Amino acid sequence: MTLKFYYAPFSTASVTGAVLAELEHGHPEPLAERIEISLQKGDTRSPEYLTGVNPNGLVPAIVHHGVPIWESAAITMYLGETFGVDRSLYPALGVQRGEAMKWIVWSNVNLATHASRLYSLVKSDKPGDDETEAQAEAKRSNGEAARKGVEDALHILDAALDGRDYLLGDTYCLADTHVWSFTQYISMLKVDLDKFPGIKAWSGRVGSRPALKKAV
Repeated sequence: MTLKFYYAPFSTASVTGAVLAELEHGHPEPLAERIEISLQKGDTRSPEYLTGVNPNGLVPAIVHHGVPIWESAAITMYLGETFGVDRSLYPALGVQRGEAMKWIVWSNVNLATHASRLYSLVKSDKPGDDETEAQAEAKRSNGEAARKGVEDALHILDAALDGRDYLLGDTYCLADTHVWSFTQYISMLKVDLDKFPGIKAWSGRVGSRPALKKAV
């Protein structure tokens, strides 16, 4: 198998896993060989991984025909262009391709950045024994700013989905699954998605796709 997918459970590699699930749905053989990586054991810091897969020491990553590709946005676009166009899962060259790329990159650069910041603050939400009042106030203020950043990004997504079934209009593409994967992560950070009816309806449509139901 010429395509290898390096992943760790409960990580952002789930985005690539969902994209691969869509590409493989209905086919008798998997598109990629799955290689599970243990972050706890330091697998991503081994010399072999750093030199042959991802010098950043992160997942997800793929290696196709011996060429490593990392960053989930780049991976989704590459898989879409290589395997998704003929299966009507990714736009051909043109403005719709550009629109799909826009949302894929936006979700990584904007939405995921705010969500990662919020996750870090939620994770450290319990006050420490030696935490001063000023430190507690700074943590609260940073948490509010991070939550606002997430919600501002969600307002952008919600407005874009107004009157649309999917990001590109009436037709699903892999950009929907890519962005959807991040919104599922955000829903676990105590962000009320009920405030975003467009996202909620779209998320239901994307999440009910057979490939994703099986993958989840």
